[in-house]
Amino acid sequence: MRALSPALLAEQIKASHRPLVKLEVATYGHPAAVAATELQWQDFVWERLTSISDATASIFHGLAVPGDGSVCRLRNVAGTLYYQRVASPSVNSDWSTWASNFGSVVAGPIAITAQGANVVAFGSDGTNLYRKESSDYGATWGAWIKMASARPCERGCSAAFKANGDLAVVHASDVNDPTSLYIQKRVSGTWSTGGGQIAGDHLVSALALYHNGDWNILALMLDGTYIRLARGIYGDGDQYAVGVWSGWQFINSSKAKVDFSTQMAMRQFKTGKAGKYIPTYYEQVSAVNQARAVDNLGIDDPFLCYQSSMGALYSFTKDNAPWFYRLRPGTEFKDMDWYKAYPLNVTATYGLALGSDGVYLYATAPDQVWRTALPGSWSPPAAGSGAGTNYAVPAADVILIKEKVKDISPGSLEFSLDNSRGIYNAPGTGSSSLIASLKRGSQVTLSIGYRTSTDLLSVAGKYFIEAVGYSRKPGESLFTVRCVDAWGLLERYAFNRPAEWNAAASDFSVYDLIGKVIAAVGGTLTYKSRSSYITAIYPHLSVNAGENGAVVLRNLLALVPDVIFFVGLDGYIVYPQATDGPSYYLRFA
Repeated sequence: MRALSPALLAEQIKASHRPLVKLEVATYGHPAAVAATELQWQDFVWERLTSISDATASIFHGLAVPGDGSVCRLRNVAGTLYYQRVASPSVNSDWSTWASNFGSVVAGPIAITAQGANVVAFGSDGTNLYRKESSDYGATWGAWIKMASARPCERGCSAAFKANGDLAVVHASDVNDPTSLYIQKRVSGTWSTGGGQIAGDHLVSALALYHNGDWNILALMLDGTYIRLARGIYGDGDQYAVGVWSGWQFINSSKAKVDFSTQMAMRQFKTGKAGKYIPTYYEQVSAVNQARAVDNLGIDDPFLCYQSSMGALYSFTKDNAPWFYRLRPGTEFKDMDWYKAYPLNVTATYGLALGSDGVYLYATAPDQVWRTALPGSWSPPAAGSGAGTNYAVPAADVILIKEKVKDISPGSLEFSLDNSRGIYNAPGTGSSSLIASLKRGSQVTLSIGYRTSTDLLSVAGKYFIEAVGYSRKPGESLFTVRCVDAWGLLERYAFNRPAEWNAAASDFSVYDLIGKVIAAVGGTLTYKSRSSYITAIYPHLSVNAGENGAVVLRNLLALVPDVIFFVGLDGYIVYPQATDGPSYYLRFA
């Protein structure tokens, strides 16, 4: 915002005066532009870090990302456990080398999880549940330890840490009781003993788990002759009291028919109504296992991931392709408000395991590793160098000046110069001159006032050159420069990746977010006055890749009664009041 000097105010109310206008041009270093090749148009933009055929596919696999950002993978292939740790994940890493000396606990499902330097793996020998631990980010491991009085995990297994370091493993077994679900917890370093059985019948084929207030469980379950995803919660004092089980609720993301006809045809007797077969639990399990073996289960293997800036995410396989769903911000796991479903165009029959280091989200199978920046990790580009030396346009060359000022929309400045002598035939060439500065991106300062013994001028606006051109007609040769203001630069700015703020916590107020947005074009933010709302509202804001900055800024301003004014790239917030004094701009008719 600008103020008129007392001398200029006095001059303009005189009975006669001589108007004066001045144009100055300076090269301007803007923040780095977003290249068209960098635009990312999806919520997640996956980069494959592995080659096409880099490992053998496996039904049972898992992923953990410890605190040092390494990637730890585990898989069970034909009864042999393979382990891999990549310390500095990138497209140039060796993703083909797996160690096969991870021990002899090989029966069925496995799980692996990490927090800080601690990495823990789980498996079974068909009779007992075992764990194996590392305290150096998965670089070295201890021996397998048999869990006290714990059932095996041949029907599913998943593990997760709690923020305070507690740990839980949820596992399903058909030893003794064919529909059992168990949870073992390590609280303050001590593991629970005994069965840890969760009441109810659980026709589980795969499990996923994360902690956020409670122990949140996702399961692949049989529902009649369909296999579906269901959620259950084991209380830890948030939505449910400690140790209280919510029971299952099915998620309406997908379901697949399971054909029991082969198993039922093998039965030697009929039960129920005449002519009908009722499949036993073991026939159902056999049908699911057979379907998985020939890659036609329809849906398979859920995985869960929770990261504070992203919230909860789950993946599962539908018709051999992985899909990703996010939990809507502001909702709980129990609400099942999953949204933003995105597929990844790749074959991953047994799902993609999920993990995050807070910057990247990883999705892996034994034969592939993918990575994407987390939504919300966008930050404004580095500031440019700003304005260079101002060069005045000779007043005698100025033929025409047109300025348009709009509210919350791009304003413009256009001026035409006399080029009858060919002075402006090579704009943007040379250095340290007016001619060299007449190029796209340079800053144009318009000042207006009055000519007196000492010229009285005030800056009316600062614009940026968008285009130059020529026009000719008899007796006239013009060089015309067209400029845009800060709003115009924001219209041109395209976010090169999805951005998301306040998804899991109230980190940025409307005022903070406005500052981030205008920083994308090198702008700064301050205020002459501001409402209490602009610093008290913390909106959940999602920005799509490719969306322009002006749209985002208008959306933010719509949330508050404040307005913004730009002088060049300096943004000023004002909270208009009925008692405000008059404000005016010096303009020529």
